Amino acid sequence: MDMKTKRIIRLLSVIITFFLLCSFIEASKKPGSHDITASSEKPKGIQLNASKEFKTKTGKTIMISETHPVGQSLSTIKISTKDFEYNYSKIYKDRDPISDIFLSDLDGSGFDEIYIITTSAGSGSYGTVLGFASNKDKSLSMINFHEVQAGNINFKGYMGHDTFKIEDRKLVRIFPIYNQSDTNQNPTGGKRKLIYGLYPGEAMWQLKIEKSETLNGP
Repeated sequence: MDMKTKRIIRLLSVIITFFLLCSFIEASKKPGSHDITASSEKPKGIQLNASKEFKTKTGKTIMISETHPVGQSLSTIKISTKDFEYNYSKIYKDRDPISDIFLSDLDGSGFDEIYIITTSAGSGSYGTVLGFASNKDKSLSMINFHEVQAGNINFKGYMGHDTFKIEDRKLVRIFPIYNQSDTNQNPTGGKRKLIYGLYPGEAMWQLKIEKSETLNGP
């Protein structure tokens, strides 16, 4: 085989290799059953972390973070601290979503508590409180907040739709009162205002009802 023939064969080999490589690149651009693609979109049902830091009046830091690992209806809430003598870190799973957070010194001890208001995602919008008190900045302790109990006169006609606020160093809870024939959208019994104070207990701090008022206005 002379040199000219060898050059032609080599040139044909280069051309064939070039076309095969182009075909492979073009095919790789088409989606196939084994493609692995990166996406900037977050997966369905998983929310990005929401977190916030709160500074107490004594300069300590309480951090609250909330995630929704199984959708919007339930949350995982993490509470942690910085600069306490004994720092706190705990995760609370399967909680109602956070609707508000208050930092306040209800008992006038000079050390702030933190009150995390959670509200159910259903039509009733039932509210509750996840509260924590500072033990003179040495540590953080959970505050007991009693759930609604059947037969408690303070919750007669209660069907949720709570709102909470801090007023005059008290935790205030207001909700509509439902009469027996009322629909969820149309309570006719006015509103009830419950005023809670913070008290030390044998095992943990307690939020106790100090006063109950019936409000006839809107």
